[in-house]
Amino acid sequence: MQSFHDNGADLLWSRNLQDGREHTKAVTVSNGGELFTQRLHLRCPVEADASAIIAIAGDWDVARRLGRVPHPYTQADFRFFIEHVVPSEPTWAIVVRRSAELVGVIGLVPHGESRSVELGYYVGRQHWGQGLATEAAQAIVRMALEVNGYAKLTSGYFADNPASGRVLAKLGFKPVGRSNRPCLAEGKDKPSIEVELMA
Repeated sequence: MQSFHDNGADLLWSRNLQDGREHTKAVTVSNGGELFTQRLHLRCPVEADASAIIAIAGDWDVARRLGRVPHPYTQADFRFFIEHVVPSEPTWAIVVRRSAELVGVIGLVPHGESRSVELGYYVGRQHWGQGLATEAAQAIVRMALEVNGYAKLTSGYFADNPASGRVLAKLGFKPVGRSNRPCLAEGKDKPSIEVELMA
């Protein structure tokens, strides 16, 4: 088993050796590498997550705040996500450790050959206001900068979604401009605030 533990100042990778001892060192995370925070288990999405992800992404109040999620969100959309997005972009299911409930998804979209990636995430509406998006994103941001060595992270949020802007500000992202980003759920471009975080 391999996993990543976010322990305050150190982002560590652990695996159980054949003799049962745990060996820990810093390494580059691969797509689907597990991360643990105080409350969360971040792991690769799997087929069994279909109903939870469809329920969350299928919520209009979630979908309209996202760029790449259609509405309604169907089994076919989940199939595309599992077969095309997850294998090509580092993606994690956000799972509450205490209950094992999947509450959202977070991922990184590489910018071609550059040393930068875009952060994206969503959390189910019933879990808003609990700091789960911030906690998950803190672990992914630290991994991207400290372990993967990216020089810059970017992100953006629709102007009608200031809560996401507050999450990104807590992570240290700074506004760098405005744009119009497409929103699949609404079928139109929407005003967006662009932000970035330098290593």
